[in-house]
Amino acid sequence: MSDAIISEELRAKVRAIVGDVLEVEDDGALTDESSFADDFDADSLLVIEIFSRFERDLGIKIPQEDLTELDDLPSAYAVVAKHSAGQVAGV
Repeated sequence: MSDAIISEELRAKVRAIVGDVLEVEDDGALTDESSFADDFDADSLLVIEIFSRFERDLGIKIPQEDLTELDDLPSAYAVVAKHSAGQVAGV
């Protein structure tokens, strides 16, 4: 994963996108330790939807090979940080 720093504002956006796609109703249920697959029954289609939302809502481009890296918030933060490099819309 990337060692890139991600701002608190961007972290909040990533968390909101993931929570929305996974339909997490209790904000406290989605933690850094939560597994998207194990805790929220996320399948590959939901992972693709999360990536699509990152690209659309954050204005970044993420290669398909990074799809396999996404299973929790820390990996989501790392993928977004790795590919944002100053190009995130509205941040």
